[in-house]
Amino acid sequence: MTATVLLKSVDIHIPGYKILRPIGEGGMASVFLAMQESLDREVALKVMAPALAANSEFTERFLKEGRITAKLSHPNLVTVFDIGSHGSVYYLAAEYIPGGTLREKIDAGLTVAETLDIACDVARGLHFAHQKGFVHRDVKPGNILFKLDGTAVLADFGIAKAMDAKSSATMAGSSIGTPDYMSPEQARAESVDGRSDLYSMGAMLYEMLTGEAPYQASDPFTVALMHVTQPVPTLPPEHAWLQPLLDSLMAKQPENRFANGEAFISSVEQLLAASPEAASIQSAVGGKRKASGSRLSGSTTRTVSVASRGGPRPLLVGLGLAAVLAVVAGAWWLWPRETPAPAPAQTSTPTPDETQLPPVVHVPSPVDSGEADIELLLTQADTYMEYGTTSDTDPGRRLVSPPDENAVDLYRRVLDQDPDNQRAQAGLAQISGFYLKRAGVSCERSLWTFCKTLAEDGLRADGDNAELKALVARAEKGLTGG
Repeated sequence: MTATVLLKSVDIHIPGYKILRPIGEGGMASVFLAMQESLDREVALKVMAPALAANSEFTERFLKEGRITAKLSHPNLVTVFDIGSHGSVYYLAAEYIPGGTLREKIDAGLTVAETLDIACDVARGLHFAHQKGFVHRDVKPGNILFKLDGTAVLADFGIAKAMDAKSSATMAGSSIGTPDYMSPEQARAESVDGRSDLYSMGAMLYEMLTGEAPYQASDPFTVALMHVTQPVPTLPPEHAWLQPLLDSLMAKQPENRFANGEAFISSVEQLLAASPEAASIQSAVGGKRKASGSRLSGSTTRTVSVASRGGPRPLLVGLGLAAVLAVVAGAWWLWPRETPAPAPAQTSTPTPDETQLPPVVHVPSPVDSGEADIELLLTQADTYMEYGTTSDTDPGRRLVSPPDENAVDLYRRVLDQDPDNQRAQAGLAQISGFYLKRAGVSCERSLWTFCKTLAEDGLRADGDNAELKALVARAEKGLTGG
């Protein structure tokens, strides 16, 4: 099978769609702004990375769950228009939402009125999806988008669930989520329902009001543990009147939380009606105002400033041996803000402070023990993979080196014990996709040495990848002036 290289829009050929420009790229999917020609409308066209398109199980899940997700039609959920394949290219066409993410709005600062408005929008979308039997599992600021009229829309619905299908014993006990917003039951790798999403929304509400995630620690494992063991965080005095909302969203036991999104919205309405602190907010949360363009007024009660704050921890975490599926918890459903083309590989990268490096869990070497625990191997491999493929300052770290202490070697050790382990296969696929993208950019810019090195690193993860082999050959030809 010949897969299409997803580096330039001219390489994508899907009948019925005209590629306008790339929006974003990742190791598992590329996103393009495209025109759906039959309806003359702009869409966000997401195309599966070739490394995963070759895996029939991933493609079957992608298509099946995409069709189900397309049935979720609601003003506060991203609308999926089309999903399918053309040759070796698997794609999903969805509503193009150009207004940025909640992460950007938190960084810029939000008023109380804006915060409650956004929370109610998200709650409406969650309530509808939960009624249809879908649990999001990764509610976070990066998955909240905004239409031009300010309506908040929840993205990434159903995809995490699709990738979490427990079709083999090796996937049992895994969890999905982002530690800053992970519910206690997620952290314990237990089954979840809609109330888990409401907990995540509560963590997000706290951050919108304070500018900080509810629990702070030096590593994501500790953050996840704090969601299980620490009490519900206390809001600062100026927001104490909103504490009942937070308590009922972030209760440690699901049965003590709001039963659903509508119950949360009803409590917001009652609080706005009864609290003196709400006097400066024109309460329009109760009825849906979007049609008339009316929204909550800008409250001067407090504006969050987070200019000096670090970004969220994007690692996916499990506790103990309940490791996470780091490759799939959001990588499929890319909704990035528009960014320039990836920069070429550099001859050197800044050396990050050691406290910023991924946490290390000691994994016995083959000499230490005959068979290391598979979950422990996967936990560390996932952590290295997530850090190395997402770090802006240190890309590639711990992906292929040092020997025996890198993601590829750890995944290989898992496959030595369990040749069909899907998490290890998917992790290697994401790493090869990461190097495929960077090597391709380097070749396009005639940076032959970088291209060859990056492509060879990618072959460490997927030695049979025809596209990486082609890039090596192209680089060698470029180096010799052929």
